[in-house]
Amino acid sequence: MIIQALEKIKQQTIISSLLLMIVGLLMLIIPVQHDEVLVEILGYAILLLGGVLIWDFIDGNKKLSSWILFTAALLLVILGLYVLISGNDVLTALSVIFGILLMVDGLHSAVHAWMYARRSGKKWWWVLLLLSLSLILAGIVILNNPWWHTAHSFVKVIGGVMLYGAAVGIVRLILVWPIQKK
Repeated sequence: MIIQALEKIKQQTIISSLLLMIVGLLMLIIPVQHDEVLVEILGYAILLLGGVLIWDFIDGNKKLSSWILFTAALLLVILGLYVLISGNDVLTALSVIFGILLMVDGLHSAVHAWMYARRSGKKWWWVLLLLSLSLILAGIVILNNPWWHTAHSFVKVIGGVMLYGAAVGIVRLILVWPIQKK
């Protein structure tokens, strides 16, 4: 059971890390005159993330935690559509969205580090726990965003935090896999 849960986490981590890397790099390298395009890319990325979570729900077991993630996925789809429809007037909404997403991702990672990596005998599980807590802290910083007045610097901060989230996902993969069956 633990091995199957860790394999599913591995697949989700690979998908989310690649998505975060691509969008984070785009956010860091795109010049200021293309911020509108970047907001559209963010909207599509949020829609894609919601779609992946919905697909996981359809493909997985229907437990209470699955229904909670399904609800979050539906909210992500709605948020992605809102970002695409409202355009540049969403800086406040984006800071709330990304702050909450980072905190949820950090909490999700912390629970998996504690419940699965620690139980499967991984000796570096506490590093995963610390990295997860740092994601929660980054989410709190973005949520209390001091960059609302300048869209371009806000986009750069979110891009950097997304790259950091992808790096945490990669470290998670390095420290947890390969999995040894007992």
